Amino acid sequence: MKFKVFARSEKSLTVMFEPTAEEIVIPPGGHIVVEFIGGGMGEVCPEPEYLMIGSPMGGDMRAWHSDGTEIAIW
Repeated sequence: MKFKVFARSEKSLTVMFEPTAEEIVIPPGGHIVVEFIGGGMGEVCPEPEYLMIGSPMGGDMRAWHSDGTEIAIW
């Protein structure tokens, strides 16, 4: 499953990928693309200061900046 995560036009958004605790910041108005691979369901949990995206159980995930460059989350 692939989906986009957008930051609001006026504020950046911090995203934390679990279980690696890799953190990235999406600039205002920007987005990233996330793909859950394999079986199981991943998690998307809004927290007060960031958005947590958790890898699916028994699977993996990949992510890309809006320009197509891959985000290293391993």
